[in-house]
Amino acid sequence: MIRIQEHLNRDDAEVFLDTLAEKHWGTLNQNLASGKGLKQNSLIEKCRKYKAQTKRKSYIVKYAGGDPQAAERQKTFFDFLLSAKATNLKRLIIARPLEFSSLKAEIYGILHPSDLYSGSPGNCAQSPFGVLLSNVIFNYTAFRASDFCKDLFSEINFQSTTCPYCNDNKLNITKLKSNSSSKTKLKAYLDLDHFYSKSEHPYFSISFFNLLPVCHDCNSGDKGEKPFTIETHIHPYCDSFDDYYKFSISLTTLLGDPIDSIDIHKTNRRPHDITLTDLNLRARYANNFAAANELVNLFWKNKEHIGTEFENDFRELLLRDIPVERHNILKHQRAKMNRDILMQIDIGNVLNLL
Repeated sequence: MIRIQEHLNRDDAEVFLDTLAEKHWGTLNQNLASGKGLKQNSLIEKCRKYKAQTKRKSYIVKYAGGDPQAAERQKTFFDFLLSAKATNLKRLIIARPLEFSSLKAEIYGILHPSDLYSGSPGNCAQSPFGVLLSNVIFNYTAFRASDFCKDLFSEINFQSTTCPYCNDNKLNITKLKSNSSSKTKLKAYLDLDHFYSKSEHPYFSISFFNLLPVCHDCNSGDKGEKPFTIETHIHPYCDSFDDYYKFSISLTTLLGDPIDSIDIHKTNRRPHDITLTDLNLRARYANNFAAANELVNLFWKNKEHIGTEFENDFRELLLRDIPVERHNILKHQRAKMNRDILMQIDIGNVLNLL
């Protein structure tokens, strides 16, 4: 619910992420041991291989539905990716989210949507060429199973955190020992969400900034294939949910009444944003009455210590599992909700939440 850059809590977060994206590109395009050329399974070599096949009848039948014009568009697409020493291919892998719209426009200036999928956005089936891109060339399955994938998201500080979409479910990257040796391997207990869906945008299947470490409930349960865009949804590398939405409780709580509702209000700064709706966050957080009431009751029962020698004890009691500093929100479940509630009832800002 905050930007991943803020979660990293380092002055060079932007440069650091770009460095990781470059590392990702390098891993996808490894050199031969001799240093002369690239490995056959490198991204560039796979694009070259299938570009060379686009004139073959077998390719036209299998990937272009028997349509030579569709196959010609696909060849032009490969030309686009490979031109100028694969500059555009690299752009696909390392581009920042704000560049995705322009990349999409360039690609759809070459390909027709029907070249990639049938149906409508959010309810589409990949074409054979779309499957070729997502499953073979931009092979997400192989990347997701690789050790490099786990190492990459460990470096982004997701070893033990919460989902940046909901801040409710835990994510972990854990070292597991092999039964047959003393070696350890990383296992990622998290999903990787394709912000721009893989079925509609297979060319973004392994784009660094299109892969978001999130929980299964958000990824498969609520987001699914819904068409997310930078303009309509909060992207955790671009924006913080915390800047645009606030949890709130009824004002009668300030008079000592128990919480009877938990709401999430949107500010006017992103009027067209539908993140809240598409992730069903209001409904999901509505079940947290007990925890919210416990927090509020703890505040009221101990607020008499404000202004006394026990004020620091009061702060420590309230903030046992709630971060004072915003950059730690993702380290604690429901920290965003708890901080917002405390900010609402702590009128004097005794807790100094930042």
